[in-house]
Amino acid sequence: MTHERQTDPVTGEPAADETRVVERETYVERPVAAANPGYVPPSQPAGGQVNVSSGPGYATPVAPGPLYYARRVISLLFGILAVLIGLRILLLLLVANQTNDIVNFVFNVTEPFVAPFRGIFNFDTVSPGGGSVLDVAAVVALVGWLLIYVLLMAILRLGDRDRAVA
Repeated sequence: MTHERQTDPVTGEPAADETRVVERETYVERPVAAANPGYVPPSQPAGGQVNVSSGPGYATPVAPGPLYYARRVISLLFGILAVLIGLRILLLLLVANQTNDIVNFVFNVTEPFVAPFRGIFNFDTVSPGGGSVLDVAAVVALVGWLLIYVLLMAILRLGDRDRAVA
C-alpha cells in the first residue's frame, strides 16, 4: 500500500494535507501449457466473444434428479419428527402441564415414534428432582431416527450419482 499526495489539477501544486490510499494488487497468470503439456489453446478471432463457462472440463448445469423431490419430502418429514421429539424432551424437562392441549398433542404424536426405543436400557427416564424428567428413551429415539434418516438419504442419493454426460 502506498500513499500518494493529491495535487491540484489546475496549478499542479500539492493539495493541503489530503492523502489518498492507493492499493496495488498483482495478479500472476500461469500459462496453461505448463500445467498440461498437451494443451493447445483454441484460436479465437480478434475481438471475438468467448464463453468461459462452456467447453471441456467445465460442469454443465443439470436438472434435479428423479429422487430429488423424494429426498426433500423425506427431509421435511424427518425434520418435523426431530423437532417434535426434541420438544417432547424439553417439555418433560421443564415439567409441562400434561393436561394442556398442545403438550398432550406433542406427547400423543411422538409416543409411537419413541415406543420402539423403550427398553433398550434398564432405565427409560432419569429424574433429577423437582418433578423434572429426562426421557432417555426419547433421546435414544431422536438419535435412532436421525441415523435412519441419514441411511435413507444415502440410499436415495445413489440413484442420482454421476448423471451428467461428459
